[in-house]
Amino acid sequence: MSNVIKVKKLSPQAKLPFRAHPTDSGADLFALTRTVLPPHAVTHVHTGVCVELPEQTSGVIWGKSSVESKGIKAMAGLVDAPYRGELIVCMYNLNDTEFVFEAGQKVAQLVVLPTLYPSFEEASTLSETTRGEGGFGSTGSR
Repeated sequence: MSNVIKVKKLSPQAKLPFRAHPTDSGADLFALTRTVLPPHAVTHVHTGVCVELPEQTSGVIWGKSSVESKGIKAMAGLVDAPYRGELIVCMYNLNDTEFVFEAGQKVAQLVVLPTLYPSFEEASTLSETTRGEGGFGSTGSR
């Protein structure tokens, strides 16, 4: 797997994904243009970049703490390796006031992960574990 990802800029104003520190897991993605997020609404923030992810990887568009701590949540961001279109960040505004991303502002981050491609088969039983069917809240509220 290559440690270099090709990036195509769709606009001269687009900024390449960027890691602030060499060992950061995610590379920052930036707003291409000024984008207004109305209160309690979903908006698409264009980055103006396309990426060529290595085979057997996926890109996850993940929120940035500096943005999400302001009540702006990155939503639904899985990028398949063969996808060559623009990275568009789906954002949800949890606030009662609008939020504005200025052009060039950090929006989210791209995390590239190894990916398995298993097949699925129906089974009448699954192996037993100590956790079993314990789901939401099964380990306590702390």
